[in-house]
Amino acid sequence: MRSSFFPAYGLWHCGEGFQTILIMWYMAFHARLSPAEIGFYQALQLIPFLLLTALGGSLTDRIGARTSFAASTGLFALCLALYGLSDPAFGFHGPLFALYCLLSGVLSALANPAIDTFIPEATPAPATRNALIAATVHNVAKLAGNAATLLLPVLSALGGFLANGALMAASAALLLRHPGAARPAPPPRGSVAPDPSAPRRLAAHFRAHPQSFDILLSSAVLGLFMIPAFYVFQPLMLRTWYPGSESLIGLTGVVGWIGAIAASAVAVRLSHRIHRPGALALWIWAGMAALFAALPLMPGFGAYLAALVVLGMNGLGKALVYGAYLREAPARDRGLLIGIDQTAFWGLATLGTMGLGLLVQAAGLVPALLANALAMLGCLAILALRGRLAGVVPG
Repeated sequence: MRSSFFPAYGLWHCGEGFQTILIMWYMAFHARLSPAEIGFYQALQLIPFLLLTALGGSLTDRIGARTSFAASTGLFALCLALYGLSDPAFGFHGPLFALYCLLSGVLSALANPAIDTFIPEATPAPATRNALIAATVHNVAKLAGNAATLLLPVLSALGGFLANGALMAASAALLLRHPGAARPAPPPRGSVAPDPSAPRRLAAHFRAHPQSFDILLSSAVLGLFMIPAFYVFQPLMLRTWYPGSESLIGLTGVVGWIGAIAASAVAVRLSHRIHRPGALALWIWAGMAALFAALPLMPGFGAYLAALVVLGMNGLGKALVYGAYLREAPARDRGLLIGIDQTAFWGLATLGTMGLGLLVQAAGLVPALLANALAMLGCLAILALRGRLAGVVPG
């Protein structure tokens, strides 16, 4: 039943949105960790994306997206519940929290490629439009997950982790009702030409589709600079510039997802008028990097929240080009190619998050913020000069 995909997709991203703020709140305010410690634990949770996401995509191609997603997400729900139950008994315990971060990262790295495999055929519309619809569902779900964390002062760590686990379990159960993504038939026995290995097939794919390769490069840029900026700067800016506002950390996520929902909804409505989505994506990412650099100039908390609304629109850039990447991916290697893209996006965020935490510790919040923004602008300029992203068209 096609209609069961987007509800399951939404529940999963609601759980992801809840966890993002839950972990920030847990580290910055419940455990009162230092910037370097925050960067370390965030990076530890992202390390599996660097090492295992492509493997998760390959596993999806072999056993089917539904089985891969339901198993990994069900175990993720169990992991969340068990850590939540441990907190009242042990409080913050570094090695135990490190184990939780690593396990949850492994299971999320396996689930991510599987859920995205359904997007191209989620509706009869073209893959690029389906990607924008998925982005809107993703953003609404993230908003709901972030908004729910406003209850963290009441739920406490125990209630927060248990609620997060319930969202993941519901997503896995719902997706089991959805048919598994179709897997291509194996090549007939005795075929004349031997089946090329996966690395050779991937190399041939990127040679034949150079725009897909530059979309992959753009994911690497976002993973190195944009994702770490949100993970490291957002809790530290709130703690440093607006002390006493720890209960509002959920609000900072909520306003960002409001901006994301508005941007993706408008993009879906006007998708027939967007003739150069790649060029638009480059401009969006450059604007977000510049706005990050301007955050120290915000005159007060209200202006800071308004800036976060605009920063929430950054995800539209990836949605504009991700459909083209999925469209060009052959069905046989779709999960693997999604895994490679997510390795670039989330895996490299591992290195960026750890490095940015150390940079803030050594140089201070504002110098680190400016250095990160300038590095991202430089990489975007190189991608623009290559010209391939600007040539991405709808379809």
